Amino acid sequence: RPHEEKYCFSAVFELDDNAQIQNQWFGKTVIYSDHRFAYEEVQTIIETGEGPYKDEIFTLDRLAKILRAERTSKGSIFFDKAEVKFQLDDKGAPTGVYFKTQKDAHKLIEDFMLLANRKVAEFLGKKPKEDNQNNRSKKGDKNDKNSDAVVYRIHDIPKDEKLMELNNFVERFGYSVAVGNKTKTAQSINKLLQDVKNKKEQSMIELLAVRSMPKAIYTTKNAGHYGLGFEYYTHFTSPIRRYPDVMVHRLLEAKLNHTHYLKGDELELLCKHSSEMEKLASDAE
Repeated sequence: RPHEEKYCFSAVFELDDNAQIQNQWFGKTVIYSDHRFAYEEVQTIIETGEGPYKDEIFTLDRLAKILRAERTSKGSIFFDKAEVKFQLDDKGAPTGVYFKTQKDAHKLIEDFMLLANRKVAEFLGKKPKEDNQNNRSKKGDKNDKNSDAVVYRIHDIPKDEKLMELNNFVERFGYSVAVGNKTKTAQSINKLLQDVKNKKEQSMIELLAVRSMPKAIYTTKNAGHYGLGFEYYTHFTSPIRRYPDVMVHRLLEAKLNHTHYLKGDELELLCKHSSEMEKLASDAE
């Protein structure tokens, strides 16, 4: 809500004109919103060039598009999920159904959320080279290593047999998927998703492409996020409050204060539980 002070945990970035980070800062803040935007309102400003804070919105949109292009080049896969929305009458009874498509206003928010999530994961998990040498010399100190654990959101590389199944199916429609090369596979899946847009087979092929991917999970064992093309990724920020986000906030606070939150084995149990609950909620939905 605008014009109210809110407590927040912030990831603050200073970017240059090429969307390269010049400075970053993480910490607890008080935020004060000058204006509350709806996605539709921002989209209208992007399209018409008129509206409140248009210069700021144009700048954010331009930088977001650079960030998006950068992760595309590094193998990020773009699944454009169509969100189902219901039209309701005055009494709240459904009168119709429609698909809500992702436009620049939605993607803008997503790109900056991804930036925050990626950079928080790097800040928590990336060890400087000199630290790695020190860690190697302290291999026997299990507690120290155990207390340095981080909650990651990982997405493994799809198995070749799954990709072969997908390729064998889409070939009947004149498409193909590259198998065996991580970057080429991602590029070919992006091309497939673009090529099927507005075709009769779109929904079926999109669903099969999603199912050919392994499920993303929470864990303290980092394996990177294949679907996004990130080496480090976590859930620091989200439109809905997730327990893993709260764990990441606590880990971040502990690191900033030079203390420890939980040991690695305790965190791993909570990660496993969170992944299981997410699957349960997804199955129910």
